[in-house]
Amino acid sequence: MSFFDAVSRNDTKLQRLRTALTHLPDCIPLDNSKYQFEHFTPDPEKVEEYGSAEAAVNNALEVTFAPKGRKNESAPCPFEFQGRGPGLVAVVDVLVSVLQENPQSALLHKWTDNLWRAAVYHYKSANMIVPDIETDMMAA
Repeated sequence: MSFFDAVSRNDTKLQRLRTALTHLPDCIPLDNSKYQFEHFTPDPEKVEEYGSAEAAVNNALEVTFAPKGRKNESAPCPFEFQGRGPGLVAVVDVLVSVLQENPQSALLHKWTDNLWRAAVYHYKSANMIVPDIETDMMAA
């Protein structure tokens, strides 16, 4: 896959993830204290320790979403969201930023997929349809 194909594919996946996180079901409490990605930048010490912003972001995501580790692939979702709101939605901005530098990062694609799976799990649990990108376009 070319660099530009990877960037385009990432844009669509991340836009879809942003829409899903923006409209998460009300059964997840509105709580912006759990996820604080709105003004996130990778910790410079972690970047140096792990060798890249990609690895530092991976560490921050792991600590935030799966401190006890992700569930295995056969589980309905890798982790459950503890709250919803702008702080959670902003995780997409973090992924966008790091994927612009490294659009073929397997590590960050795994996080994108895991966040998507967790969102879909919550929609299914609430007997709701996952919104599509047009939902956000109509709301704007």
